[in-house]
Amino acid sequence: MRRIQLILLCSSMLFAIGLSAQHISLVENKGEVGIMGGVSFYRGDIANDVLFYKPNFGAFYKKQLNDYIGLRLNYEYISIGANDIQSSNFYNFKRGLYFTRVSHDVSLMGEFNFLRFLNKNRNYSFTPYLGFGVGAWKSINGSTNLDTPSTQRTFLFPLNFGFKYNVTGNFNIFGEVTYRFTTSDKIDYFADDTRRIPDGFKYDLQASSSGNDQYFSTKMGISYNFVSIYGPDKPKKSKKGLFSKKQVDKNNSSTKKGLFGFFKRK
Repeated sequence: MRRIQLILLCSSMLFAIGLSAQHISLVENKGEVGIMGGVSFYRGDIANDVLFYKPNFGAFYKKQLNDYIGLRLNYEYISIGANDIQSSNFYNFKRGLYFTRVSHDVSLMGEFNFLRFLNKNRNYSFTPYLGFGVGAWKSINGSTNLDTPSTQRTFLFPLNFGFKYNVTGNFNIFGEVTYRFTTSDKIDYFADDTRRIPDGFKYDLQASSSGNDQYFSTKMGISYNFVSIYGPDKPKKSKKGLFSKKQVDKNNSSTKKGLFGFFKRK
């Protein structure tokens, strides 16, 4: 009796696993669209010991290539800035530089899910992800107390890390951090070789020699997955034409009236 119960239990478990696997095979993520908002930070020559929080927001569209890899087009409205006066470093404080920048940030990234992610499936409702690619930064406006030419646009290389969770239906929540390596040292108007003599100071003060400027953003958002569900094939409808059912029946009947049909005659 116990053996029968054990066999029934194992059979039911295997049947449930089979149904689950069949359901997973019928669901495919085709893409994703989302909106996000958060704060951005700058890392460069001015007040490099302080993080200055500025708002940012954006949106993205991702084309899912398979269960784990996607191609993502990303846009963010970025604000960055810094002020030497708020630095605890005496050198920076005495230098007294400041700047603000508002810009567009567009990038194309490959994105990799660490885990399989399927909507409406509690077993596959969460995944961390990693992305990297190439993009462009373009300044809209800005201000500074430096009278030097500045970068208005530059290339950038974003590195993105985040996580997402399926809340209900095809809707998800996500959080991510994106770090940008740029090809310019004048996003903050102040290059490494630039020197400044503050008022009342007899020595010139230069930048931090930190190389090209960098910035990053942290944000939360909501996304929606485009999902395709494949069902059983529907029976094909017969087409009326030269080889319609009536024509085939007629041909069959004519065949029966041939040689073999002659022997079947009474």
